[in-house]
Amino acid sequence: MKRLTLIVTISLITLLLCTPLALAREVTVQGYGLTREEAINDALRNAVEQAVGTLVDSQTLVQNAEVVKDEIYTKSRGFVQDWTIVNEQRNAGQTIVTARVQVDTNPNSRLMGQLQRLKLIEQGLRDPRIGVIIPEYHLSAPIPDPAGETAIIKKLIEAGFSRLVDARQIQNIRYTNTVKSIMQGSREDALSFASSQGLDYLIVGEAFSTRNSSLYGLVSCGARLEAKIIKADTGEVIATNGLYGTGVHSSEFIAAKLALNEAGEKMGDYMVQQLMAFASNPEKGLQLVVRGITSYSKISILENELKQIRGVKNVYVRSYNGGIVTVDINYTYAPKTLANELEKLSGINLSITDITNSGIQSVMKY
Repeated sequence: MKRLTLIVTISLITLLLCTPLALAREVTVQGYGLTREEAINDALRNAVEQAVGTLVDSQTLVQNAEVVKDEIYTKSRGFVQDWTIVNEQRNAGQTIVTARVQVDTNPNSRLMGQLQRLKLIEQGLRDPRIGVIIPEYHLSAPIPDPAGETAIIKKLIEAGFSRLVDARQIQNIRYTNTVKSIMQGSREDALSFASSQGLDYLIVGEAFSTRNSSLYGLVSCGARLEAKIIKADTGEVIATNGLYGTGVHSSEFIAAKLALNEAGEKMGDYMVQQLMAFASNPEKGLQLVVRGITSYSKISILENELKQIRGVKNVYVRSYNGGIVTVDINYTYAPKTLANELEKLSGINLSITDITNSGIQSVMKY
């Protein structure tokens, strides 16, 4: 009997150790509504809002207000583990409830997942401006309103990215040689186009759909969408992939659009995942450009002093030509923080002329 008790005890302990504990933040809130149900729903939304306010900085909340409203508060029941009504009253035709609510703050919860994405977008990617260009073809004929491109943009917006370039703004370039050149790897065209649109990241690619078969009046089409993410200031390719989609419809054109849309949704999920992975890396690549350098000895001084700055992990002199030096830096903090440090250097006197999402322009002073 003792042996059986010991086995049961060990099993229970093992089960408890292997089962992730639910993490919840308990808050006490009030809710108002014409009915009891409305008042409870209002209380749950207020509880989630209060919990969110303690987990995310106010700047992130303000800049992502619509995303927070649409993706978090309106789905508040899904983020609540339990609640208890501690007081309920009617006043002037309105129901008022006071409730103790447990909001799910488990690191793997849906709420925390959305909040983490917002944090990464704001802090890791610095609220980037993104352009998406995916020319599409069905049987070699251009499609005027690309479905895959639209699907990618939709996925980015759903993830919390708010500064997407309007597709109508770049529609005139979609089927030009410039986009083909960028897709084929032209760094110069990528940098030029990104600069003209004020982009931080460019998602560019192309998609093709073809007719596969037809049966009983239905047409089957397949599509392949290839795309890559380019860091606009350096031309660095962050990620690249090619994905497939299928569609079936009585209309061949609609079947093709369905296939392209499916491929676009898959690519959108992939791009969000890759951007978040890039954002989660604490060491961001910054590019420092210094003009007015008169000797290589000044570059050595600059390189040595950069390595002494807190947060700088690696320094690489990319090029030196015509008095202009370009330096790639792995840096933990924001560009403006590094800019402040640069103007404090003792061995070389720099004046900052421009700061972008991941680059700093400067001039050497004498």
